[in-house]
Amino acid sequence: MKTADACIYPYPVGDTSLRRLADELELRGFTGAIAVGIPAGCTVGNVRFLSGADITANSVKSCRDALRGAPKTDVVMVHAGDAVFNRAILGNISLNILRGIHHTDRRAFDHVSARMAADRGVAVDIDLSRIIVESGSRRQRALERYREISRLSQKYGFMLTISSGGRSLVGLRSVRAFARLGAVAGLDELQVCEALSTPAALLSPRRSVEVIK
Repeated sequence: MKTADACIYPYPVGDTSLRRLADELELRGFTGAIAVGIPAGCTVGNVRFLSGADITANSVKSCRDALRGAPKTDVVMVHAGDAVFNRAILGNISLNILRGIHHTDRRAFDHVSARMAADRGVAVDIDLSRIIVESGSRRQRALERYREISRLSQKYGFMLTISSGGRSLVGLRSVRAFARLGAVAGLDELQVCEALSTPAALLSPRRSVEVIK
């Protein structure tokens, strides 16, 4: 998994079968992806898929409840909230990727959260779909947040992932497009290269997914 899309949604969450997504991902230069909603990790053709849980919660308790109710997956992704929530889940929940940073304000993920993410091996996701589908002030806000995350990652050393958020073939992007859009989001060439390989790094050494009480 040298090049992995960090979040896609195959059928039944999305519109397209895993087989068709695998064929398209390979054509676009990917060797792997994190797929939300599949029952277990698998390899389809030449593309390796990790199973992913995509959790949206408003408290540590609701996040724990969601994890307990979800099937065990290779990767746990939790959507970011305000500063208090982000620090709480980074300190109390065993997650792999923090997603949805584009809709938070600058104070939601600061130097404290950055250090916690680095210490706990949690990656922060750059969802490229926000750059493509949003416009005006929403797109600008997403770009500002991503550029700030890029700077914090360089300073504190936490990992990044890059995702298309694709729910169909149309939503997927090529590795080359990831590099171009990553640059727009403030990532340099090395950051893009490392982010593409982060999903595999999250499992090496393999971390068990558990709720820390």
